[in-house]
Amino acid sequence: MSKPSSAAINQEADLSPDARQAIETRKITGAWNARALVKLLGELERWDLTIEKRKSKANGIWIGSIVATVLGFFLMFFVGAVTDSLWMAPIPFVVPLASIFYFRRKLNELTKADIPNELRLAIRPMLKQLSQDFHPDQKVRVDLNLTMLDEKQRKFSKNLPPGKNRSLKLSVFEAAVCDMRMPLADGSTAVLRVDNEYHKLERSYKTPRGKYKSKTKWKKATTATAILIPAAPMKWEPARMQKFIEKSCEKLSFSEKNGVMVARLDRYYKFKSAGQPPQDTLPPADIVRLFIRLTGMRPTAAGGGQ
Repeated sequence: MSKPSSAAINQEADLSPDARQAIETRKITGAWNARALVKLLGELERWDLTIEKRKSKANGIWIGSIVATVLGFFLMFFVGAVTDSLWMAPIPFVVPLASIFYFRRKLNELTKADIPNELRLAIRPMLKQLSQDFHPDQKVRVDLNLTMLDEKQRKFSKNLPPGKNRSLKLSVFEAAVCDMRMPLADGSTAVLRVDNEYHKLERSYKTPRGKYKSKTKWKKATTATAILIPAAPMKWEPARMQKFIEKSCEKLSFSEKNGVMVARLDRYYKFKSAGQPPQDTLPPADIVRLFIRLTGMRPTAAGGGQ
C-alpha cells in the first residue's frame, strides 16, 4: 500500500522523529531498547486512535452525502419547476454529489495512514507485560509491518463452482504483522510472530424477484507463534503441558537449532465480517499465556535440573 500523505502526518505535530519515520516507511525494524520501543508504540497508538476517529467522521459524512444526493436528485426537479432557473435547479443534487467524491477520497487517504490494530491492541500490551523479564543489557530485535491490507497485492484468486450463484470468486491475501526476538533475563530468547491471512469471497446471485445482487464476505485467519530458545541444551517436559493444549486451535512442536532443542507453540484465530476485512485481533493475554506455558515445560520450572 502507498504511503500516507505528508499532510496527514504533519497534522500530528507532537510525533517524534522515530514515529514519523515509522509511519512514512510503514515499518519498524532493528534493535530497540524495550522501554523506547514501548514508548514508540504508544505514539503510534495515539496516531491510530486519531485516524480511527477521523475515519469514522469522514465515513458518516460520506454516507450522509449519498442520502442527500438521492434526495437532491428529486429535489432538483422540484426546484426547477418552482424557479424556472436552469442554474439553481441542479444545486441540491450537485453539491452532495461533489461531497461524495471528496469524502471518498478523504477516506482513502485516512486508510493509507492507518496502521494494523494488532500493534495497538496486542503487541504493545504484551510487550509492556513481558518487558520486566527482559535482559537489561540486551535489545529487542523487531520487524513490525505497519501497512494495512492492500487488495491489489493478493496471493492468488480463483473462480469457484458457482452452484446456485451466478458467480463465486475467492481471493486470498497474506500480511506478516510481527517478528520479534526478546532476550530474557535467564539467557534464553523468546520469539513472537504474528501473521494474518485474509479470504475474500465475492458472490453474485439472482433473487427470486429477478434482481441481480452481489455480496462480499471476509474471513481473517491470524496465527500467533511463540518460540522459546534455551540458553543451553536442556530436556523439555511437554507432558506437563499437554492437558493445557487446546487441540482445536493450538499446536505444540519442537525443533533443533544450533544444538539446542527449541519449543514452539502456535495458536490460531478466525474472524469473520461482511463487506469489509475484519478488524478483530488476538487478545494480548493469550500471547503472554503462550510464553508462560512454554516456560512451564522447562525442568527448572519445577525445581529440577537441566
